[in-house]
Amino acid sequence: MQLSPIFYRCLLLLSLLLLSLLFAGAAFANPAFANPLFANPTLSDSVCQNERGQTVQQIPLYGGKFTCHTTLTITAADSYVLDFKNTTVIANFNHQLSAADGKAYTAHGGLNSAEKNPYLLRHGRKFDLSPGTYQLSTQLNSPYFLAQPELFIATEPDYLSQVLASSAGAILMLGVLMGIFVYYIAIGLAPGHVTERMYALFILGNLIFQGAALGAFAQLADSHWFYLSSAPILLSNIAYVAFVRHLLGINATHYPRLHQFSLIVYAILVALLVNALINPNWMLEMARTGVAIFLVFGFICGSYFSWLKHRTAQYYLIAITVFGVLGGMSISAQKLSTNIWTIEQMGLIAVTVEAILLALVLAYQINRLHKDKDRMLVELQDTRSLALTDRLTNLPNRHALEGKMLNFPAYGCLIFLDMDNLKHFNDHFGHDVGDTLLKNFSLYLNQRLGREAQLYRLGGDEFAILCHEDEVEWCQHQVEATNKQLQVGGFIGAGASQGVVFAREANTPAELMRIADKRMYANKRSRKDRKEMLQVLQN
Repeated sequence: MQLSPIFYRCLLLLSLLLLSLLFAGAAFANPAFANPLFANPTLSDSVCQNERGQTVQQIPLYGGKFTCHTTLTITAADSYVLDFKNTTVIANFNHQLSAADGKAYTAHGGLNSAEKNPYLLRHGRKFDLSPGTYQLSTQLNSPYFLAQPELFIATEPDYLSQVLASSAGAILMLGVLMGIFVYYIAIGLAPGHVTERMYALFILGNLIFQGAALGAFAQLADSHWFYLSSAPILLSNIAYVAFVRHLLGINATHYPRLHQFSLIVYAILVALLVNALINPNWMLEMARTGVAIFLVFGFICGSYFSWLKHRTAQYYLIAITVFGVLGGMSISAQKLSTNIWTIEQMGLIAVTVEAILLALVLAYQINRLHKDKDRMLVELQDTRSLALTDRLTNLPNRHALEGKMLNFPAYGCLIFLDMDNLKHFNDHFGHDVGDTLLKNFSLYLNQRLGREAQLYRLGGDEFAILCHEDEVEWCQHQVEATNKQLQVGGFIGAGASQGVVFAREANTPAELMRIADKRMYANKRSRKDRKEMLQVLQN
């Protein structure tokens, strides 16, 4: 089955997007491209200690309480913004800034804090500072961290020029995820659309995680439940495995080994979820591990079915490979050399690209299923047409007549016909001649009846006509005219006996057909007696 060129164009655009992102990542990692921390102001001599007073080189990702002491040097009076680079997943923070003249400044916030963030999706806090040296003490209290929360400071215009574009891009990507979720959950709620339902749940888990981790829920909806920045991923990982199973048709009957493999993956993901609930400080690490596990599961399944030339799996393999590259970069990174992006935003880019690619894969599969459905409907219609059509005469058959009579109108009329002397032609001239007689009779009479009545072949030498009761005499004349046309064509002695019944004479189709059949044979005997009488008179 050929794929739409639109799909190839979309894949090309997304591939270019991936290359751009990889180039951007390389640029951020390269000091030659990265924006340097401003010479004015500067942060120096940073030392971090845990709650026991022990100095730590790096803040552990499983969280805790920490205090970081830093010297801040300001050379020009201005409005400055102090913020964290690398991550926004910080439950609570508190800045205490002391000047040499004894003047003190404080600011606090975090995902668990009711304090409003003045800057979109960032923890930046504004200070109006004069030239001088300041001692900065920052207290961090968080169940876990997604990456290293490193401080940076910049003048407010410079800060805004760095973070506004990335924050606006994050809002845009959240909107994309929301749109994809709404579309596929609407489809998934219908019976039989489990694949779309699981995909929508996967998107929902990532949407909630990203909204919480970036601070969108706290800033825009005043929601401050910190564990939304990890728990939804643990559930979306399970939904993703279910999505892959239904997308590729993995079940115990057809693919028992992959089915068992998926059950093992389910068990591991559930174990990670339980462990995260028991040890909340490790919840985010359990979520990271789960992402790595479903990436491996998806890549193995996609590769296997691609080897079997499963077209959907081949496109899915492209999607999971792209996500593996971008997702692997985001879940393994702890530090960035830029202030512009956070690791949460990099993860959002990876998820958005994956969501769009999977949406294209699902669109392809839905399109293929629709085409298969249309083909099956055509085949079913052809089969039904064959079942209701007489093969010799191409007229509707007895089944078609019985179906039509289920809704027989009160003004309807049924005429049974039985051809005369068909056996004579079969016995003396062969069945080919008999078949020709049947086909000619059908053709001539059907042409004469036109749209005023419908002719049926019941089998053998029996036919039937359905018409309006006002057309009965006209139909009988057409039958007689057809008899004469057959005799002119060389079928001497050919004809048809008739039995007429009106809809008002019985309550059921079976009773109407019984009456018509009885009258037809009565007419046949009458015609035979008349012929014998004429033969006697002639002799």
